[in-house]
Amino acid sequence: MKQTALNLVMLTSVSLLVALITYIINLWLFSSNSVLFLEGLIFILGGILLLLGSGGINRFSQRTAVIAAATEAIYGKEQPKPSEIFRLDAWKPKGFTRLGLILIIAGILMLVFYFLSF
Repeated sequence: MKQTALNLVMLTSVSLLVALITYIINLWLFSSNSVLFLEGLIFILGGILLLLGSGGINRFSQRTAVIAAATEAIYGKEQPKPSEIFRLDAWKPKGFTRLGLILIIAGILMLVFYFLSF
């Protein structure tokens, strides 16, 4: 429980720092908060995409399937079938959880800053 609370505080503080730095840079460059709304939405969407991550069948999956099939044909040893390799690699999400959460929370904070400034 203590570790979870510490992680939550760190995640929120880093997100607040990112949102404040972006807010200050916006005020310095644009002298207004008009871009803050758009940047908040971009941060939220980028965070969702980072949470989603990437994965699936790629060239390495195909090479593994070919090598497994060739190994079984040459040496006669039982190897995983190519269909099993593709089934296992069909979707292995490799997202950036912390970075995604930081961007989502920072985006929400930026939207709050935008609406509070009016």
